[in-house]
Amino acid sequence: MRVTLLTPYLPHDAIGHGGGVAVRGMARALARRHELTVVALERPGESALAAPTAASLGCRVVTVPFLAAGAASPAAHLRLAATRLGAVVRSLRHGYPYYVEKYRTAALAAAVVDAVAASAPDAVQCEYLQTALLLRDLAAWRDRESAAGRPAPRVFMSSHEMGSLPRERRAERTRNPLRRVLLKNQAAAWRRLQADVSLWADAVFCVTDQDRDLLAACGGRHGVTIPLGIDTDRTRPVWRSDGPPQLLFVGSFGHAPNRSAAEFLVDKVWPRIAQCDRNMSLVLAGGGPAPFLASLAARGPRVSAPGFVQDLDALYRDSRLMAAPLTEGGGIKIKILEAMAAGIPVVTTPIGAEGIVGVEDRALWLADPDDSFVRAVQAALADPAEAAARAARARRIIEERFSWTAIAGRLTAQYEGR
Repeated sequence: MRVTLLTPYLPHDAIGHGGGVAVRGMARALARRHELTVVALERPGESALAAPTAASLGCRVVTVPFLAAGAASPAAHLRLAATRLGAVVRSLRHGYPYYVEKYRTAALAAAVVDAVAASAPDAVQCEYLQTALLLRDLAAWRDRESAAGRPAPRVFMSSHEMGSLPRERRAERTRNPLRRVLLKNQAAAWRRLQADVSLWADAVFCVTDQDRDLLAACGGRHGVTIPLGIDTDRTRPVWRSDGPPQLLFVGSFGHAPNRSAAEFLVDKVWPRIAQCDRNMSLVLAGGGPAPFLASLAARGPRVSAPGFVQDLDALYRDSRLMAAPLTEGGGIKIKILEAMAAGIPVVTTPIGAEGIVGVEDRALWLADPDDSFVRAVQAALADPAEAAARAARARRIIEERFSWTAIAGRLTAQYEGR
């Protein structure tokens, strides 16, 4: 089949965030089965990355310029400000999230439809709910093609997460009444979008059963649970139980849930771990604003925040465990899948393990983000044999449930209408 993948991020080697890593693995697996074209929005400074990305993924890559932060000229800054103001106005008018409206202008929609149409696809899959309005344009183009008697593709939305869920969770946690109202309004806008996108797509891929149920609860249809996965050929077990005394957290610190998790880890968990073992160190790996990374490293003894790390194998190999006290967000957490695939023991929260494993699997340590999380980290450090057993169990679960090779087969069945 000819399959076209539309993504708001060019999935290059240094993509640096979980969703982008997932799209890379998905594209590579789909390219082994289909004639794949990736249509990606190109940000300033990415023009030279399309060719190496295509070579790395084994497929055709087409980029569409997207006006975003990072543009150099004053004129570009003015155009960006005008575009964002237009997105605010459209959000107020249509009732959809601003974050979604900023990914759709008439010019961008026309360019995306032209790029997708040129690939003559049998199936089109749009990544992330933020591309929902572009999917609507593609569905309208598909309907015109069908009405004219020409071959028309099926159109799918790969949601990554239901955007209403993290906003609702933040609203529950905040003590500021005005912020609570704002977050509740944002959640309502996402629910409206979630319901409407199911009218435009042949199916909406939800990464967890919980997300599928949320889609149905807001009036959405055609929800199908298909998780995000891991390239198990490229991510191999590397952890060793006799490595140096080091704890690890991995995440993109441009993402609010990762910032709050890192702050909890440094402020609440690490002081007690560091006091018990003065040889232990903590590494917080991932790109993000330099002032934030510097503040993390300054908050406690033996804490480092090296920024983006191209190859995480050495950190997975040489850390005793991955500690991920995630308190918000939705969907499947790619950082947890990656750590499980790398064979490192993981301590996380129920939110961190959503859609992956439960307590009954005994593959991770699961604890709420309070004193019980500290106790879980201490238990994992104190029992290397149990840590190794859970890490091995976690790797088997990844191979059985979250291999992109298997998931690509499920996607193909959807493309074919099976």
